[in-house]
Amino acid sequence: MQAVKTIRLSWTFYTYFLFASLIVTTCCLSIFWRYGVTTFFALFWFKVGTLGLTYYFVNRYKSKEYYDYLNLGVSKVVLWTSTLTFDFALFIFLIIQTYYLR
Repeated sequence: MQAVKTIRLSWTFYTYFLFASLIVTTCCLSIFWRYGVTTFFALFWFKVGTLGLTYYFVNRYKSKEYYDYLNLGVSKVVLWTSTLTFDFALFIFLIIQTYYLR
């Protein structure tokens, strides 16, 4: 039951920056579709950089909400690890699918 609770709380946390992340991923997929594999290196580091900026801004503006998650049993490290891993895995999955569809 604890795992389901952690996943739900991580998803709730991820929704704070879901829209911005999907915009960046969509732009990267569009560039990858248009220019091909040669752009992967730049897109990879662009996505990593935007994840870093997302971490900085969400951490700065939502810092008081970490106490709510901590009271519910989910630490800041678990929140960030799960959401950033999911977002980056989604990015890689979509890049691979775009490569095969192209």
